[in-house]
Amino acid sequence: MRHGRKSKRFNGYKRHIAADLDTSMILACAVTPANRPEEEAAPMLRDDIARQHRRREIGSLHIDRGYVGSSLVQDVLSRRGEVLCNPWVARNGTLFTKTDLSINMRDRTIRCPAGQVEHFETGSVVEFEPEACARCPLRARCTMASPATGRTISIAEDEQLQHRLGKLTASPTGRDRLRERVAIEPRLAHVGRKQGRRARYLGVRKNLFDLRRAAAVVNLEVFDRRAALAA
Repeated sequence: MRHGRKSKRFNGYKRHIAADLDTSMILACAVTPANRPEEEAAPMLRDDIARQHRRREIGSLHIDRGYVGSSLVQDVLSRRGEVLCNPWVARNGTLFTKTDLSINMRDRTIRCPAGQVEHFETGSVVEFEPEACARCPLRARCTMASPATGRTISIAEDEQLQHRLGKLTASPTGRDRLRERVAIEPRLAHVGRKQGRRARYLGVRKNLFDLRRAAAVVNLEVFDRRAALAA
């Protein structure tokens, strides 16, 4: 449903689904234009689930990291729920990355490999002391900025969450928990086979109807398999 390349404009639509990992049932669907970020679909999925008047709130949210900036994530966290997804990966070529620096979320401080410490606020850019960076023996491995500029690090609005998710990836138990989300991939694959690779209709509304049709068929197949096993 999505066509184009990274260097060109995308057209078409993107399908999004929310499923119960315990039952494998698809609970909600959303369709967005292909050039819109994934996080815009999360409130639609949340509203779709809310209309079902389910007794339980979302206690554990397993998502792709493209959805991590959505309001749904903040809703779950505000209820002391759990959000699990792979964190964004810091890249800086062959130089020190963000993960090579020590971030203390409690004290709101960040320490570079050479020991320089700066305070930060979430959603801001931290610049280390230019004079200290200029005489630092590790400068060539840290930054390519001009001599009058210190190393800069962007601190995300959800830095606390990204920090916690980074700790999950560092432990075998945490990685096992993050892998639980892969159960959603077969659901997407089954829906894709039912719906096809190309959008059948023009407009989000009609393609959402088509996605819900395909999801309903996939759910019926799940019921059928379970009934056959129980017989």
